[in-house]
Amino acid sequence: MSRLWLRTLLVTGLPDEVEPVAERHREHLRGLIRAGRLRLAGELEHGDGFVEIFEAVDRLEADSIGRSSPLIEEGLAAWTLREWFETHRG
Repeated sequence: MSRLWLRTLLVTGLPDEVEPVAERHREHLRGLIRAGRLRLAGELEHGDGFVEIFEAVDRLEADSIGRSSPLIEEGLAAWTLREWFETHRG
């Protein structure tokens, strides 16, 4: 059974170096959508970062997915990963 995970990415690079890689990150998110893994995603104001909720079977798989963003791979974002427990739905 899959669990939900919250990934936050805070951009640490300069805008000129981040934007082409941010587009590759968006493609990474589209891949998670195609795989049926992404539940919710959004961008922070002014291109400061991203927040996503995705499915993974365990912490190991979630960590692998979490690290697979081009922004992280290229050292242009700091990130966190936390298990997400849905308690309310509007």
